[in-house]
Amino acid sequence: MRERKVKQLLAKQLEAEGFMNLKVRYGHERGVDIEAQFPESGRKLYIEVKGERTGAQAANIRQVFGEALLQIFTAYDGSSVCAIALPNTRGFRGLARRVFTPLSRLGLHALFVSEDGEIWHLGPKTPAGLPRRISSLKEVLQP
Repeated sequence: MRERKVKQLLAKQLEAEGFMNLKVRYGHERGVDIEAQFPESGRKLYIEVKGERTGAQAANIRQVFGEALLQIFTAYDGSSVCAIALPNTRGFRGLARRVFTPLSRLGLHALFVSEDGEIWHLGPKTPAGLPRRISSLKEVLQP
């Protein structure tokens, strides 16, 4: 799945859940791809989105995953909620599970988005480091 589609599906879910001040960056705009605020607390949410690239080699998956982490680290300030979002593939899920401990210690979330709009979550409080299907971003991302 391409990056644009992942962004569109996440933006639709965030709007449906009432997130405020939603900004989605497309194309070559600088900054983290999605910014929003939690409706109740006003706390900032930053999501860096990456999509699949041609070829599914492990090196390609690692490169995309690394780029997502590097970009989200630019927004990471210790008080905002930060996440990376990727297509829901076995390769991305497996890589996220391998780096689950450092991700969780930093308080970072990983979201995996399917073509049909299903969202899977791996976060600091996820039991056993196994992504699980979610129905609410607000529910799993709220600190």
